[in-house]
Amino acid sequence: MIRKIVVPVDGSAASERIISHVAELRRAVDAGVHLVHVTGSELLAQMKGRDYLRSLENRAKGVLPIDSSALRTGEPAFEILKYAVVERAELMAFTTRGASLVRRVLFGSTAIELLRSSQVPLLVARPEWPVRPLRRILAAIDASKASRGAIAVTAELARGTGAEIVLTRILVEGESRESVEASLEKSAAALAAEGVRVDARLGSGDPARGILDAARETRSDLIALGTHGRRGTDRFFFGSVAESVLLGSEVPMLLRRAARVPRFPRSLTHGART
Repeated sequence: MIRKIVVPVDGSAASERIISHVAELRRAVDAGVHLVHVTGSELLAQMKGRDYLRSLENRAKGVLPIDSSALRTGEPAFEILKYAVVERAELMAFTTRGASLVRRVLFGSTAIELLRSSQVPLLVARPEWPVRPLRRILAAIDASKASRGAIAVTAELARGTGAEIVLTRILVEGESRESVEASLEKSAAALAAEGVRVDARLGSGDPARGILDAARETRSDLIALGTHGRRGTDRFFFGSVAESVLLGSEVPMLLRRAARVPRFPRSLTHGART
């Protein structure tokens, strides 16, 4: 159950665009919204940070009630991740940067670390994406258990909004069509048993392209993916299906990495305060 949503903001209008997307999600779930802003340790920076959070709370009132806001100092990704874990958030929502084709510019260093390391499900949007009511959610799965990590959150959102889940599986080389179809129908039946409207679709070819095509064809308002989360290389995100879909998507994405024992990467914990 989604009871707490953490929303990182960095002081930019682009980061604040996520507030409208979270407001739409709250039509489905009765969750508290908690802003977190990370700043430098200097007194002036902290004063400005507090003023910024107060201002944002006031500006957000007409769109989304804010339950609390937290100011943190230190390395942004580490502090955001730590806050989400300590507060036991069920969802984190943030924007990535604009539409540049250079990955590190597109996502931003903080967003990359969150995408790589978060144990909390992520709602990710780009600032230019319009807010859309959730009427149809494309949930993509494959043969792995990891790919089904986002299904529980997706089902909760679908029940709350009455949205249909388009359960999609892309047939890849070496797989038996008969076996994959049977697995897809079994997964769809399990969702239907939970009171969710579901449409099962089988595609073939390149997974990322197949997911993007299915999202456009079905006019889906959200794409949900479970990620494998291989730690230790850029393959965790760069080069993955999730990255390719996020680069090509026109709608927000719900991402959840494979469950594992929570552990911050060394790049975040090095020199960090406890």
